[in-house]
Amino acid sequence: MNRIGLLGGTFDPIHLGHLIPALYAFNHLRLDRLLLIPSAAPVHRPRHRPAAGADRLHMCRLAAASVPRFEASAIEVDHDEPSYTVLTLQRLRDSLGPEADLALLVGEDNLPTLHTWREVRGIFRLAPPALLPRPGCGDADLGPLRRAVGSEAVDGLLSRRVPAPQVPISATEVRRRLGRGQPVTGLVPASVAAYIAERGLYGPDGDRKA
Repeated sequence: MNRIGLLGGTFDPIHLGHLIPALYAFNHLRLDRLLLIPSAAPVHRPRHRPAAGADRLHMCRLAAASVPRFEASAIEVDHDEPSYTVLTLQRLRDSLGPEADLALLVGEDNLPTLHTWREVRGIFRLAPPALLPRPGCGDADLGPLRRAVGSEAVDGLLSRRVPAPQVPISATEVRRRLGRGQPVTGLVPASVAAYIAERGLYGPDGDRKA
């Protein structure tokens, strides 16, 4: 069976705080492939205006090129609509077929609101989530999620907690440093840093090229 991990996000830009836990998940969950899926529009952060989807996808492709069996998927940025996880999972299921065993990687910071995601039961059915650690996350109230998907599903989620280090890097901090003209060496892959510089993304003037 083809076991595929799915890591979605705005990736604005993708950085080592995304990639290092994803590598741990790849090994811990014994995945065959891992797809990085930049979102078209951040449903849960509607006021955040990310860089163009084509740029974020290209940065994900550059990052994935340095990691064996990592890939970037355009399945969300190719659709000009909000990126609802359940719709993406259904499209992936349709394209990959029933033999694909999907695992959705979810940051631990999403636990308090996971029950509000569209058709959350469908998400658990299509790609049982696994938890990635995030800095600053305390114990979440899992009562609403248990009521939404059932205690068995939540217990399964907790059993799939990936033992990965908490990497204290955020895209917000990367953009802030770039906006100040400061280096981001060691925060993003070198190929991504070169692309950001070439495209003039997140520059001191605060503009993003389309």
